[in-house]
Amino acid sequence: MLLVINSKHQGININYFGTKYLSTTQGGLHNTPSIPNEIINIKTKTSFMANEQSDNVTLTIDHLIRAVPSVPDTTSCIKVLELFHSDKKLYALPIVNDKFRPVGIILRLEITEFFSKQYVKEIKGKKPIATMMDANPIIVDRGTSIEDVSRIILDAGMEHMVSGFIITKEKKYLGMANGYDLLNEMTQRKQKHLFGLAHFDQLTGLPNRTLLLDRLNQAISVSNRSSRPIVLLFIDLDGFKPINDTYGHSIGDRLLKEVAERLETCLREGDTAARIGGDEFVIILLESNLERAISVAHRILGTLRVPYEFGKKNISSISGSIGIAEYPNHAEDLDSLISAADSAMYEAKKNGRDQFAVFNPLNT
Repeated sequence: MLLVINSKHQGININYFGTKYLSTTQGGLHNTPSIPNEIINIKTKTSFMANEQSDNVTLTIDHLIRAVPSVPDTTSCIKVLELFHSDKKLYALPIVNDKFRPVGIILRLEITEFFSKQYVKEIKGKKPIATMMDANPIIVDRGTSIEDVSRIILDAGMEHMVSGFIITKEKKYLGMANGYDLLNEMTQRKQKHLFGLAHFDQLTGLPNRTLLLDRLNQAISVSNRSSRPIVLLFIDLDGFKPINDTYGHSIGDRLLKEVAERLETCLREGDTAARIGGDEFVIILLESNLERAISVAHRILGTLRVPYEFGKKNISSISGSIGIAEYPNHAEDLDSLISAADSAMYEAKKNGRDQFAVFNPLNT
C-alpha cells in the first residue's frame, strides 16, 4: 500500500490540488523540469518577525524537488539496470503507471545486487520493473510542509532518509527529494531561528542589545575610516509603567510594538533602531551630525505623543525622553558613547520629560 500524503492549509488529507501538470516522454523515461531552490534570507528590523511567521506557515517541500527521471512500470528490469549503470549519480528511480502516477521506487543498491547473481539476468531481466520495485514508497504532494514530511519519515522509518521520497502534483509525478536535503533544510531553519533569538527582540522584531552593539562597533569603525561622525539616541518612554499597571501587559506589549514601528518611520535606510529592554530604545544614525540628530529627535518626540488606540482604549499619556551623543566629539569608544547618550537621556528626564538633551560633559 502506497503512503500518499497531501498537505492543505497545514493539515493532512487525501485531496489533491494544484494546476494541471504536463509531462513529456523521451526514450521510455518521463522527464520533469528542474525547480530552483528558494533562497531564504534573514531580514532585519521588524520584517524578521514577519519572515519567522511566514516560514512557519508557508514553507513546503516544493523547493527541495530534484528533477529525477521516472520509469514506466512496464520497463524491463534489465533496462532499468542499464539506466543506473549509465548515470552513476542516480541513487533511486521512481516508477510510474500509464497515468504518470507513482506506484513504486527502485534503489540502485537493490537492483545491482540482485542482478549480480549468476543467471539472474537471463531469468529475470525481461520481467517488468513492477515485479521487483518497492511498492511502498513515501509519496507527498508538493504542498506538504517540511514539518509534516519530517514526521512522516520518522513514522515510516529512517531508511527513507536515504532512499528519498516522491513528490507529486495533482497525483502525477513531479520529482524527488532526499532526506539529506530535508535534514539540511531543517538545520538551516533551526540556525535561522536561533540567530533570531540571539540577535532580535522577540516582541518588536527590532535588533536587541547584542546586535545593536555589533552594529555600533561597525559604525564606529566606518566613522574612523571616513572621518564622518555618527550619533546615538538613547530613548526612554515616559509614562509607560502605569500602562502595564492600568491596562495589563497585553496592551503594554502592543504599545511597545507600535512604538517600534513609529520609530522606524523616523529613520533613513541604514540607520538602526533597537530595543535594549523594557521601555528603552537606542537609535544609531550613520554618517550624521548633531543638526540632523536634533531634527530626528523632534520627529520622534512628535510621533510618540500621538495617541495610541487599541480597540476602545485611547492612550495619550506616552511621550519620550531622548539623550543625544555624537562620536567622536562626545566619546572615544563604544562604551563611553552609550554612557554619554544615557547620561543625556537622564538629563532630559530631569528637565521635565518629553524632550531631548545633548550630552554635556559638565553635567556628568
